[in-house]
Amino acid sequence: MTRRKSRRLRLYLVLQYTCDMRSRTHQTSRNVFNVFGFPTTVKPGFGVFLAFLIFLYPFPLGLWMAGAVGIFTLIHELGHALAARMSGCTASISLDFMVAYASYEPRSPLTWGQKARIAIAGSSLQITCAIAVLLLNSTNPFSRADITISDATISIWWAGIALGVLNLVPLLPLDGGAFVASIVEHFMPGRGTDIVLKTSATLTALLFGLCIVSGNTELAPLLVFMLFMQYQTLAAPERQKKYLANPALSPEGDPEFDSVIAASILSAGDATKALRFATEAYRLCPADSNAFQAARSAMKLGDHSLAVQWLHISELSQFDSGRFQILFNHATEFAPLRGRNDVSDEWFTNR
Repeated sequence: MTRRKSRRLRLYLVLQYTCDMRSRTHQTSRNVFNVFGFPTTVKPGFGVFLAFLIFLYPFPLGLWMAGAVGIFTLIHELGHALAARMSGCTASISLDFMVAYASYEPRSPLTWGQKARIAIAGSSLQITCAIAVLLLNSTNPFSRADITISDATISIWWAGIALGVLNLVPLLPLDGGAFVASIVEHFMPGRGTDIVLKTSATLTALLFGLCIVSGNTELAPLLVFMLFMQYQTLAAPERQKKYLANPALSPEGDPEFDSVIAASILSAGDATKALRFATEAYRLCPADSNAFQAARSAMKLGDHSLAVQWLHISELSQFDSGRFQILFNHATEFAPLRGRNDVSDEWFTNR
């Protein structure tokens, strides 16, 4: 493999495992299948990304690269999901364009050790499987001569080992950063994650500066993406505080942000305002999270029939298979709905 191909590989593939993001597109879930008991959603963007890889590299390298990325992406997220299940969580997997993630929700608070294991499990399983495949193929995964012997070994090494190791870099939002954050949070409760996040942002900015000064800009897109994610996370609490202080409170159309605001209003004790806000948020953007907050607000007001209606809407609006069940398992206010004719018994199977 030439150096030029190697650089292009890093530029386009390194972004694929940057973090386990939550997509902001909300539609009815399609292309769902089951992997070891985990509902797995394959979004159209994932197929587009794999097709992009096929045409990006010469034949047959593109085919091998697309296949390896597809398989090891699933293995990576499966590692997170399996570790989450072992910790008593409900989990599901979603694959999309250049991003993949395992969504999970605990039935009881997780210990710092459980959080650390979940964070590191994805890359650990990914790297282990890649090494095993190469060894079974009589390929030394630590020998450049062996790795570059064919397009297949190159693809397996990059998609399975290189990207897995990259994701273990101890900077948020990478898995390595989540692993470190869980440990620091254990010793500094309430402050550990914030400290790791701010440290990650500082180090990422320094690395970006070094890339620009040295002229080695192949990792610059990844670093810019990480800085954007870090800024959003750091700015979120202050943004929510200012937003809630605004007398003319109205949804923004960002389903993740709007659902958090609705939950904050409900926590403050104003269920009527929370229901009105969540309803308007859903009209603006029909997301499952907005509908779910409307259901919670209706329950708080004692309107069980309205709550059930919103729960059905939330289930139909979910973008990721299993997401509604995860939200429902985590909520406690819906217990009075058990046994109703208009409520699915499956909602309570994991309660």
